[in-house]
Formats: sequence, structure tokens, C-alpha cells
Amino acid sequence: MNYKSYVTDLHLNIHPNQLDLLEKWYEHSKKKSDFFTIAYYPYQMIDLKNGYRTEEEIPEAEMNEQWQRIAEFLRQKNQKDHFISFLGFEWQGSGLDGDHNIYFKDDFGPISMAQRYQELVQKYKGTDTIGIPHHLAYSKGHRGKNWETHNEEFSPFVEIYSHHGSSESDQTNLLMERHIHMGPRIGGTTVMDGLKQGYHFGIIASGDNHEVPALVKNGRAGIWATEYTKDGLWDAFINRRTFGFTDSKITVWTSIGDCPMGSIISATDCSKQLDWRVEANGKIERIELYKNTELEEIYVIKNKNDYRSDLVTFKFKFECGWGPNVKFFPHIFQKQWEGSVETSGKILSVEPIFNSFNNDFTIEDNQKRVHFNCLSQKATGEDHWMRDASMKNEGFIVEIQTERDALITLTVDEYSETYTVDQILEQSHLIIFEEEAKNLVQEKTGLVDFPRSDGWYHNAYKVKIYQGTPEENYRIQGTFNLSAPSEGENSYFIKVIQQDGQVAWASPIWIRA
Repeated sequence: MNYKSYVTDLHLNIHPNQLDLLEKWYEHSKKKSDFFTIAYYPYQMIDLKNGYRTEEEIPEAEMNEQWQRIAEFLRQKNQKDHFISFLGFEWQGSGLDGDHNIYFKDDFGPISMAQRYQELVQKYKGTDTIGIPHHLAYSKGHRGKNWETHNEEFSPFVEIYSHHGSSESDQTNLLMERHIHMGPRIGGTTVMDGLKQGYHFGIIASGDNHEVPALVKNGRAGIWATEYTKDGLWDAFINRRTFGFTDSKITVWTSIGDCPMGSIISATDCSKQLDWRVEANGKIERIELYKNTELEEIYVIKNKNDYRSDLVTFKFKFECGWGPNVKFFPHIFQKQWEGSVETSGKILSVEPIFNSFNNDFTIEDNQKRVHFNCLSQKATGEDHWMRDASMKNEGFIVEIQTERDALITLTVDEYSETYTVDQILEQSHLIIFEEEAKNLVQEKTGLVDFPRSDGWYHNAYKVKIYQGTPEENYRIQGTFNLSAPSEGENSYFIKVIQQDGQVAWASPIWIRA
């Protein structure tokens, strides 16, 4: 069977007051994702006494009218665009079973505000409907996952990571502190807890985004499908051929014999090896194999810089942003960037690292040049309970194949720097907009002589060129020899860790002894 990977944001919430943005979100997703899902968020904040606020469902009539409007929008798009979309909504109920996004294979399905998860399972029984749990690791009874009521047919995969953080386990170095009012993370509700209880489910990551679809830093989902149709994508959903990653794209494939990730197989019918294949966006540090939720084996990727030919393929990332401190320069909170990357070799791919809608590129000059535009931003107000007010840099990951002695030229606004391939592969580099920052501080304060660089450097825009990675360190494959299965059923999955801390997970494969 031949499978192709497709990547998307499987957790994009649109609020009742955001429906006018649906067209913008859809068009943005056409550029950044392989297919589109929307999870209508039929809730609103209400004001109570003494400034207290809480959340509740919107009135039923308004909810149904908006639901019809979203469904009709997607139905029309599905008819004329070769860009597949799935309709859905976020369900929270009483909070006793955890939050789930409900998705329909068809262009329409009935929205339900049932109080309990079991009611949803019954309501949608016999239909092409799935319910995907997210931010599982919050406490049980308080919108964390309730594994006691779980139905693996209705919920074929789970969201292990989002802007909330990681729900892999209570003990992981990936935090879950974005929404401190919902925390802390606790054991008993996590992904590992579900596996320990014998459930079969795939794994994804996705943003839980409420402003920008498919936001890179909040995680995304990947699936392996046999064809780009609704039937093909849905088949990947229900058969758990899914993977997830925390940041830029990391594609993961695993199989045992002819059985792909998500499979349930008999020990007598399967190979004694788990094969894996990974393409990352940077240097892979290690591949971890988990058996029955316990770390079984680690494959460490050693640096491979001993090129066998003068032709080298590599990836490198550059990031535009930083800039003036908004405490002192509140009117300077964003910057439009324009530039290019040029090589005498060939640009194989470009991946945008975007925090906004303003991030675009074109590959030109017979794949020797990429021209880009992006907008970096800083927030000037307090953080919002649903939104991210942190610094928003913008960037790109460029994959190049060229001669070892070739030059790479990065032009950003009026600055232009040229690097050898070796310089990019050996270390990171920094372009500092020094004179612009000094002039800015001088205009505000009259300061001309700086006792040290802090006064201007802390207010300078910068471009960081990250250390590049040769292909041998980001596109790899291998095999884990499996130990004898324990009695009953055994789950196996791999976890990919990049050197910069980015993580990806493959869905498990189960072997029945």
C-alpha cells in the first residue's frame, strides 16, 4: 500500500464573533496546510457581579444559525475548490469527561451540547463522526480526559500537544503552563495513562488556535493517506495513521512488516522489527522507542559531516524580529521585512515559520532564489486568556542542494550578507540593525555615546541565521529490533527529538501475543 503524508491544523477554533474571518482563515490555510478543519466554538464570556467573568454556551438559536452558516460556507468550498475541508465543533459538556473536537466526514452534521461524552457517542453512533480529546492532562472532572468513559471507535486519535502544552505524561520536560487557571497537569488523564489502560488510539499535535490557523509553534498534525479525497483522509483518521509535531514540520513513518502505524497485529503474523523513517526540519538528536509506555531503546544520531562528494544538501533556518522595547517605544510594535536567499545551486524547498497571516515566499530564477515577505510583531497590551501576546518573530527554513564551495547570499531590507556553505553548517550568525537602533534611541533621549551596548542593542531589530544541518542529520531511517512481547498486548511507538528541543510522535502499533 502506498501512503502519502498530509499536514494540517486539526484544532482551529472560531468564536461566535469571528465568523467574518472564516474566508480569511480558509484562504490562509490553503497556503499553509494540506486540508482544512474548523472547530466552531459556541461559547462566550459573560459578566457577573464585581467584575467576575465566566464562560457559557451561546443561546441555542444563535448557535444553530451560525452552525448552518459555517456548514454552508464549507459545503460551497468543497464543491468548487480542490482543497478538502471538514466541519466540526468543540464540545465541553459538563467538564467531567474532558474537551473534545467533534468532526463530521459529510458536509453537515447536527451540533450537540450534550452534557456527557457517552451521550455524544450514542447520538453519533452509526455515523461518520469522530470526537478528538485535547489538553487531556488537566485534572479529571475539570476538563481533563476521563478515560473511564472513553470510546476508542468514536475517538480514534488524541491530541498530545497544543498551545496548552504537552499531555504526554505528568512527567515530561514539555511544559503545560500556558493556561495556568486550568492547571496544573496531573497524572491519570494523560496520553500515557490511556495507553496503560489498553486503549487503542493514534497521536496528533495541533494548535488549539483561536487567531491564526496552523500556527507553527503550537504544533500540527500529520496523517498518512492512500489518496487525497475525503474518503482517503477519513480512512487515515479512523485507522490511526497519524503523527504530530510541536513546531516546524517533522514527518514520521513507522511500520512493522507491512503494517503501518495505528495497526493492531498478531505476534505470529508480524516481523520482529519496527522500521522507521523521519524527515525533520533540523538536526535530529535521537529516536526513542517506547514499549507499553516505558522507554525501551534510544537511537542516537551522531553528527555526519564527512561528505562523500562536493555536492551537499542541507537545511538552515533564519528568523527576523526582536526590535525596540515596547515599554519605551509603544508605537513601534511591528516591522515589515522583505528579502531573498540566493544560491548558485538549487533551492529544493522552503518552509515558512509564521506567527501571523503576513508570511509569504516565492521560489524564482530556476530555483536559485527565494523572495520573501513577512511581518514580525510585539504585543503592546496585556496577554489575553485565549491569545498569545508574546513576541512574534517570522522566518523560513530553506533546503538547498549546491556545491560545497558555493556561496549563499541573504538579503534583508538594506542588509546583505554572504556565507559559505561551511560557515552556515559550522555555527549560527546574526545580522544586527545597529545604526537604526542607535538613531532611534538618540531621537528619544538625545543619547549619543553609549557606555555599553545595552542602550541600543536591546532595541535593535535582528536577523538570526541558525546553524545549518546536512541532509544526513535530518532525513534518516532505521530499525528497532523488538524484544519478545509480554503477555497480552504490547504497544510500541517512537518519539523523535531534535537538537533544538522540537518533538514528534508517531502513533503506536499494537502486537497481541
